[in-house]
Amino acid sequence: MARAAASRLAAAVMSSPTRELFARHLAAAAATAWTGPSRLFEPATRRMNARDYYDVLGVSKDASAPDIKKAYYALAKKFHPDTNKDDADAEKKFQEVNRAYEVLKDDDKREIYDQLGPEAFERHASGGDPAGQDFPQGNPFGDIFGDIFDNAYRGGQDVKVSVELSFMEAVQGCRKTITYEADTFCGTCNGSGVPPGTVPKTCKTCKGSGVIFMQKGIFTVECTCSICNGSGKIVKNFCKTCKGEQVVKGKMSVKLDIMAGIDDNDTMKVFGKGGADVERNKPGDLYVTIKVREDPIFRREGNHVHVDSVLSISQAVLGGTVSVPTLTGNVTVKVRQGTQPGEKVVLRGKGIKARKSSMFGNQYVHFNIRIPTEVTQRQRELIEEFDKEECTDRERVAAASG
Repeated sequence: MARAAASRLAAAVMSSPTRELFARHLAAAAATAWTGPSRLFEPATRRMNARDYYDVLGVSKDASAPDIKKAYYALAKKFHPDTNKDDADAEKKFQEVNRAYEVLKDDDKREIYDQLGPEAFERHASGGDPAGQDFPQGNPFGDIFGDIFDNAYRGGQDVKVSVELSFMEAVQGCRKTITYEADTFCGTCNGSGVPPGTVPKTCKTCKGSGVIFMQKGIFTVECTCSICNGSGKIVKNFCKTCKGEQVVKGKMSVKLDIMAGIDDNDTMKVFGKGGADVERNKPGDLYVTIKVREDPIFRREGNHVHVDSVLSISQAVLGGTVSVPTLTGNVTVKVRQGTQPGEKVVLRGKGIKARKSSMFGNQYVHFNIRIPTEVTQRQRELIEEFDKEECTDRERVAAASG
């Protein structure tokens, strides 16, 4: 599957000389895709095992630059490989001391380290270029396409809620006030993420752009800056309310005009009423799923409506009229003589209005016949007399057919 997917990707981009070269590079990578342990996971392992740089040098977090330098020289001399040729761990410790000092001796790097910890630097310590090698032996497309698509700007988070309607509210349309929880700008810092009265510093790694350019073999890929997480700013102290997130969960409400004829499980989209966007460009959207309660009288099937009407034996036999409920009130419906159980009549145009036209569905009236469980003496006599008449009729029919 991996090789097939890679081949399809290769074929899809072959529309120019540059893309053709791209396709050949991808196709070659596909031939050896997923054949060994991936270097993509190595930096994460190193980051999890990274020691605190202050602990490495044996100094406190508020140590002065001279104290850091003094500690470094002492440890570098202690673990230098030339004086520890029989100690296999000395070189590793020497490298660790050097790595810590390279960061803590630089005021800008130290400020970043104090904010983000060793994870911000361990990846670069693993082998120079933070972009890694051309195509690691893991997923050959993860580095290229993952950085492009995973870091695509998405704006605020979408919010999904549901609202319950009665049958008639759904049929006729209504206005509902929807209250829900979503990301809102922090009231303490006004969405800046820093304490009131302070301003974050511009990230020197990406120069405030929030992105860096990394070389992936023959390609240059734009990626989110890992130092400032794409914000373009370095924050030393975070707002205590939102912890630097700029947003907090808050209550929001919107008045929603629900169109007539909406159905169960339909979803309405309200643009820009989702979570706040920390970039203040593209708030998320609100998705409202409609839930319609069952009605004791009406049943819906598309734009058609179904109701039941119960007839007595005499109504079914003799015919007549009955009052039937519709969406706009009761109407009189004619019952034909000799109506059978399950028989139905159609009331054209008495259903639900189609949402995209002026047409209405129909209403179907289903007749059921009620059989009495108890009868009076007079009713019994009449039914028995009726039965005798039926027997006589059957005998006449039999004689005529014989």
